[in-house]
Amino acid sequence: MNAAEFFAAYDAFGERRAGGEGDAASATWLRDQAEAAGASARLVPVGFERFVPGEAWLSSGDHRIEGLPLFDGGTTDAGGVVGTLGPLGSAARIGFVEMHPQAASLPNNPFALARRESRHAAIVVALRTKPDSLAPLNAHDLAHPVGPPVLQVAGRDAPLLQRLAAGGAPAKLVAQGRRGAARSANVRAELPGEGPPLLLLTPRTSWWTSTAERGGGILAWLVALRALAAAPRRRAVVALASCGHELGHIGAHKAFAAEPELARDSALVIHLGANLGCAEAPRLVVRSNVDGLAERMEEALVAAGHRRGPIDAVTGGKAGGEAHEIEQRGGRYLSLIGENPWFHAPEDRWPDTVDLPRATAIAEAVAAFAREQAR
Repeated sequence: MNAAEFFAAYDAFGERRAGGEGDAASATWLRDQAEAAGASARLVPVGFERFVPGEAWLSSGDHRIEGLPLFDGGTTDAGGVVGTLGPLGSAARIGFVEMHPQAASLPNNPFALARRESRHAAIVVALRTKPDSLAPLNAHDLAHPVGPPVLQVAGRDAPLLQRLAAGGAPAKLVAQGRRGAARSANVRAELPGEGPPLLLLTPRTSWWTSTAERGGGILAWLVALRALAAAPRRRAVVALASCGHELGHIGAHKAFAAEPELARDSALVIHLGANLGCAEAPRLVVRSNVDGLAERMEEALVAAGHRRGPIDAVTGGKAGGEAHEIEQRGGRYLSLIGENPWFHAPEDRWPDTVDLPRATAIAEAVAAFAREQAR
């Protein structure tokens, strides 16, 4: 299938949160696509404790704002938390803050630290992302929930909440949910050859449909896998599409716990991160902890038709997404991560949020770079 057909098929699965129906169906589809590309592919089950949200809202006077509990925070009973609403860090019983969902993309982010240190009995956070709908924060502490109950609400509710918090308005916050056993799966594909392997790594689950957020990376994963299967190569290839990105990278954690050498000793890990080819967001960060690789990837992107100007080629610094897992474990990585005005929003859907020529150019460049690394 061509790139447009890929995105249409990817988008059709709808919400693909780890443990849900869209997750299971899209995992089977991706395994079949990897096999069609010429690899030996299988699903690797991943068990985890899932949070199923319940009643979640804040009321103040005549106002009632519906939301979603933070998946790795505390919960309330039906009686909720009652008290004044004020800015985060104030003496109010319920704290309020607005932020971009990307601010919680890595473990021990500032908001997570604020939750641990908070004296608020509860917190409400308004997420600001296009078009100011409900764009949840990633749950890095899902296995060990921390801090007070947190209610996540749409960014469009921020102006009202700001006024209420500024006036110390009385409010009630309810954030309920239950936890239970769930299953997802990593998709693992292999091509034979000499070791240590080249590892293609991309996350495959997300809060909603997340077509531009996740689809571009998965397209590049498949295009590279197909190119590697068809071209002469010396090196073995492992392609891992991991589950649970939104829940603290649980699929990557399980995979690297079972095979530590995959992260630590692979010849190179090519991390295909978020937002590769998102509309209205041309910036692309290419980062590596190996001297010269980011610049070589930049040249491959330009040769494939990507404009040079928006490419930020960096050696060193802090790796993002699942590349962070590789960096922590001492592995060699090359990472591609873009930007997304609809980040974590349910409106991230095909075709509106995808820049098809850029997504195609990125996939072709990754394939060319991967072939070079596998020779």
